[in-house]
Amino acid sequence: MIRRLGVLSLVACVASGCVDDRPGPMEEPPKSDCEAFGRYGPEGTTFTLPGPDANGELYVPDVQKRFPQVDWRTLDRLYIPAGRYTLINLGNLPDRAADRRLVITNIGGQVVLRPNAGSKQGYLWAVNGGSNWVLTGRYDPVSGTGHVDFPGHRCGEYATSRERYGISSDDIFLSGGHMGLGIGDAHSFEVEYLEITRAGFAGVRINRAAGSDGKVPPLNDIQLHDLYIHDTASEAIYFGSTQGAPTPLGARVKVYNNRLVRTGTEALQIQNLGDGSEIHHNVFAFGGIDWRAAFAGYQDNNSQAQVRGGRIRFHHNVFVGGAGSLLNFFAQPEPGDAPLDVEFSDNYFADTLSLGIWFGGTTGTEARFLWERNAFRGLDFGYQAVYPAARDPEVVLAKADTLKSPITLKENQWEGSRKLFAGLTGGSGTAGTVMATGNVNGPVTPLTFVSTGLPEGTATRQLERWAARATLAPNTPEVTYAAGALVMHDGRLFRARTQNTNKVPPDNAAVWEVLPLPVDDLRTAPGTEWAQRGIGLLDVAR
Repeated sequence: MIRRLGVLSLVACVASGCVDDRPGPMEEPPKSDCEAFGRYGPEGTTFTLPGPDANGELYVPDVQKRFPQVDWRTLDRLYIPAGRYTLINLGNLPDRAADRRLVITNIGGQVVLRPNAGSKQGYLWAVNGGSNWVLTGRYDPVSGTGHVDFPGHRCGEYATSRERYGISSDDIFLSGGHMGLGIGDAHSFEVEYLEITRAGFAGVRINRAAGSDGKVPPLNDIQLHDLYIHDTASEAIYFGSTQGAPTPLGARVKVYNNRLVRTGTEALQIQNLGDGSEIHHNVFAFGGIDWRAAFAGYQDNNSQAQVRGGRIRFHHNVFVGGAGSLLNFFAQPEPGDAPLDVEFSDNYFADTLSLGIWFGGTTGTEARFLWERNAFRGLDFGYQAVYPAARDPEVVLAKADTLKSPITLKENQWEGSRKLFAGLTGGSGTAGTVMATGNVNGPVTPLTFVSTGLPEGTATRQLERWAARATLAPNTPEVTYAAGALVMHDGRLFRARTQNTNKVPPDNAAVWEVLPLPVDDLRTAPGTEWAQRGIGLLDVAR
């Protein structure tokens, strides 16, 4: 089926650099190659769980005990029947062999998790235990997964993918403690082709708790990809622990081809990364949009990452939109961890109100960090609007004095009057443990997306989450919105018709115009410098 779109698009840039990249009124959006069917092989043996009970719940905290007739060592497909669920709990999943993974998917249509308004339930969706399993809403008739009517973004249909994934989680912002999906005490699993929205806290939360011996099991061999997580109260993905050592080491963690969009705090918060981990070809867009009234101060970076040991790579990602740093990065090895060898290459960073990169933590001389061929633009200081004591950092990258390891800055580009790093007067030189070579200060071409659905010419930092008061600013002043201001409220997009203060958008149509929902086709626009360099989503627009 051919779909024709006439939606408006956004350039990921500051206002002075915006251009119109929308398709013409009868022009088809670009396509992407279709991935071949058969990703998980034939469906083999199957078992279908019961559908929602009278309360809309699927509560099976111990699947192996509840269904002893199933051979959990060899079952190929575990099906969740189509329907609307108010709560799902699947626990004690089996430990499987790596060459015989259990695939968990929808059958008969779409699975929708959505609680009832006013419910007092403690969570929405919990999956616990086991290893070598896959959770997917992917439509694949050869592998017996998903449903033909809910293909998600298959074949590049990003602009029409909203509410068209096989499994969808919508918490309706019911509770500030809710996750769209919480995964605990599991390892060696894969999660893909889900849509998660309006989570009261994080979209996806993954962690492991310490055992009775005080040791924390690892979070190894986890793949998170092809996820569409948007309009969350806090993070889109919150992986690992920030509670201090010991933490669950995450070796060989792969995060790729995800759209993490319009998050109240960081789009990505990932920590405890170990050897073989790779974060690549993601779009982290419009992070920290609740920076005036988030649950706590300074939770407004685009993303946050922490590494422990081994070789770790971040490459070909798009980090667009933040209030604090575009990336809050920490190195925090624990006893027994391998020496760190971390590389950031070919990433695009743009549009925040403070720092480009903060590099914190503690390392010795044995660690190594390389920043190569990254691009930075749109670092326009404005953080004092909420934090009056804040000062322009005047640099792109800053680091803590506790980092003693060599840091190489090579062939990066940055735009604006800031220094690349304190103590460097240009793109080459040495400042303490930082060695710079071949970096260039000059114009950086804005990265453009195929289509976002936001009004033409919208600057990245123009979009915020609506708040009655700036609760993080001194004296919590009311927020006044100028005519033309764009805000998200309850997952919907509004534009101010006139200047207004303390007017809740849905209840005040005279001052707030409701706009179409963003389409979030966040593939890099074809034919551009960034597309040629392969930066952005793996699905190439053609």
